[in-house]
Amino acid sequence: MGLFGSDDITGIDIGAGSIKVVRIARGGRRPHVLSAGIVEFPLEQEKEAISADLHFLLHEKKIDGKNIVTQMPGKDITIRTFPLPKMPLTELREAVRWEAKRHISYPLEAAIIEYLITGEKREGMVDKYEILMVAAERKAVVEHLAPFAEAKIKVSAVDGNALALRNVYHLLEKTADVNTVIVDMGAGKTEIDIFKGGVLRFSRTLETGGLDMTRAISAEMGLGLTEAEEKKRSMDVLAPPEDNPGVAAARTVLDGLLLEIRRSVEYYKTTFHEKNVEGALLTGGVSLMEGIKEYFIQSLEGTVEIDRPFEGLSLRKSVLAEFGPIAPRFSAAVGLALRKA
Repeated sequence: MGLFGSDDITGIDIGAGSIKVVRIARGGRRPHVLSAGIVEFPLEQEKEAISADLHFLLHEKKIDGKNIVTQMPGKDITIRTFPLPKMPLTELREAVRWEAKRHISYPLEAAIIEYLITGEKREGMVDKYEILMVAAERKAVVEHLAPFAEAKIKVSAVDGNALALRNVYHLLEKTADVNTVIVDMGAGKTEIDIFKGGVLRFSRTLETGGLDMTRAISAEMGLGLTEAEEKKRSMDVLAPPEDNPGVAAARTVLDGLLLEIRRSVEYYKTTFHEKNVEGALLTGGVSLMEGIKEYFIQSLEGTVEIDRPFEGLSLRKSVLAEFGPIAPRFSAAVGLALRKA
C-alpha cells in the first residue's frame, strides 16, 4: 500500500488563476480518471478563501478527499542536479544536505530537502550518483498548506511542479536520449523544465504568465480585466498585430517568454554538453490560445506539441467531454495524482 494506503490519489494544483483537481485510480491496465474539477478565481474582485474552494471541489463535487497530493510553486522551491561520489545511502542524505547549502539562500536548519538518485556515472576513477535535489523553506511549505488546514483536508505529500510534470512526461514514453523542454504557462508564472528521457535536469520559473498578457491587453485596449481575458481566450496570436492591438500586446508578453525559453535551452545545452533540444511540450492555460503552437514553432528548435494529459489514461466520456477541451490546464494535477509512493 505504501505511503497512501490505496491506489487512488487526488492531485490538487493551486495556481494564480484557478484550482484544478484530478483523482486517479492506478489499478488495472491503465490509470483511470475517477473525477476532476476546476474552480476559477475572479479577476476583478477579491478572491474568496481558497479553503472554501477546496472544500467545494472535494465535497460538493464529490471528489474523494483521501490521499491528497499538492505541489509547491516553482518560485518557492529550489531544484538542482549534481553528482556525488557513491557512498552508503545512510551517509548520502547528509551529503546532499551539505551540498544543498550551496544552492539555497536560507539557513540549512530551515530547509526541507528531498532527493532522488536519477542515475550513476563514472568520472575518472570515481563512481558517482547523479542526484536530483528539491529544497524548500519550511515556512513557505507551511504557508502553502494553510488553506488545506483551514478546510480540514489532510495532505499526504507535497511535490514540486516540475516533478508532477515529470509524471505526465513519462506517459509520452520518450526515448532516453531525447531532450524535451516542457513549458508550463499558467496564469501567474511560466515554468521551464528540461528532461532527458524521463530525467529532470533543469528547472526554472519565470514570474510571468497569462495574467500579465491579460493586463497588457487591458491596458492597450482600455478594457476591464474580465473583458480582456475573454479577448485573450478568443484571439488568434497569428493574426496580424498591426490590425489587432490586443494581439500586439499579447505577443509582446509571449516574445519575452520565448526569449527566456531560448536562453534557458542554450544554458542547458552548454551546461550538460548537449547539441540539441529535440522538442517542446506546452502546458497550462496559455497553451490553449489559438495559434500558440505555430507561434512557438517559429522561435524554438525541434517539434512543438500541446500536452494532452488525459491521453494514455482511461476515463468516462462525460469527464473527457467536460475537461478534454481544456486538458492542458490539468497537466500538473494529473501528474500529482500519478505520484508514486
